[in-house]
Amino acid sequence: MSLTSRIKNNKEFRDVISTIAPLKEDYTTLSGKPPFSKEYTCLVESNLPHAGDSSLVGMAFDYLARFRIGQVINNTDAGKCLTALKGMRKLQIKTANFNLVDEYFAPLRTAVYNFIKNNQELTDDIILVALRLGKLEQFFRMRVPKSFDKNEFLTIQRSEMLIPDLKELMAVFEEKFISSGIINKKNEVVFNPNFGISSFLVDGADADVIVDGVLYDFKTTGNFKYDSKDSLQLSGYFLLNRFLREIENDKHLIMCSLNYSEISFNNVRLYKARFGEFECFNFDVVNEELLLNDAVISLAKYFESNPGRLNNIVFVDPLIDEEGYRDAIQLIANKNKTPQ
Repeated sequence: MSLTSRIKNNKEFRDVISTIAPLKEDYTTLSGKPPFSKEYTCLVESNLPHAGDSSLVGMAFDYLARFRIGQVINNTDAGKCLTALKGMRKLQIKTANFNLVDEYFAPLRTAVYNFIKNNQELTDDIILVALRLGKLEQFFRMRVPKSFDKNEFLTIQRSEMLIPDLKELMAVFEEKFISSGIINKKNEVVFNPNFGISSFLVDGADADVIVDGVLYDFKTTGNFKYDSKDSLQLSGYFLLNRFLREIENDKHLIMCSLNYSEISFNNVRLYKARFGEFECFNFDVVNEELLLNDAVISLAKYFESNPGRLNNIVFVDPLIDEEGYRDAIQLIANKNKTPQ
C-alpha cells in the first residue's frame, strides 16, 4: 500500500495527514489568479476517451518533464531511479523472462540518456519512450490479471492521440516552467525524491521533483477544481520528510542504505499541466511546535502498529538496524504532545 493508497484506504493515517493539510483557501498561485478557479484558461484540452490513457499520459508527462529539466541543468540523474524499472523487474518475474531488462528496458534507458546528454529535440520517438516507461510504471502499480498478455500490454494503443497530447503539454511546460526561469543551470534539483525509512514505512512514497527547496507535483488532469487527495498527498510528502528528520536524531541508523538523498523543503506546488498554473503552499505557516509535537508523534504512534515493510527491511540491506528504527519510532511516539 503506497502513500496515495494509504491516504485513500486508511482513515487513521489519513486523519494524521489531515491535521497539517492545507485547505483550498490556503493556496496561492504564481499567476495571481484565485487557486482552483474558473479564471484558469485551459491551454491543452483533455480529449482522451479512455481513463487508462489519461493515467498513461500523466506518467509519461512526469518522465518527459524530468528529462527536459535534466537537459537544462545538464544532469543525467533525471534518467535514473525510474519507477519504470521496478515495473520491468515485476514483469520479468511475471513472465519468467529475465532478459527483458537487456532486451526491452536498456534501449529505453539509452534513449533517455542521449536525449538529456545531447540536448536532443523533443521528437515522437522520445515521447514514445516516455509512454513505454509510463506503461511499465502502470504495471508496477497494478494488480496483474491472470489472463495477462505481455505483448499486448507493452503495445502502446492509440499513440496517434497520445503523442500529440503530450507534445502540447510539453509546449506549455516549456513556456511556464523552463522559459519562465523556474529552471536554470544553477538550480539544485532532486529527481524522484524519496524519504528513506519514511517511504519504506508506507510501502513507497516518491515525489516528482524538488527544485531549490520547492517540491513540485505534476498533474495532467483537465479538472481545475480543488481535490483534497492532492493536498493530502503533498502534505504526506512533507510530513514523511519531517518524520525522517526526527528519526535521524538517532545517529547510528544507516540512512544511506535506503537510497535516501538528504533533502529539505517547506514549499510545495501543484503544477497543473493543462492550464500552466502553479498552486502553492508554504508549510512555514504551520505551527512548528504543533507539527513536531503532535502530527509527527501521531504518525509515530501509527507506525508502531502499522510498520509497513519494516519487518522485511533486513532483506533490503542486512546492515540496516531494524531494531534501531523501531526504537527510534517508539521514542518519538512516547513524546508528550503539545498542551491544548
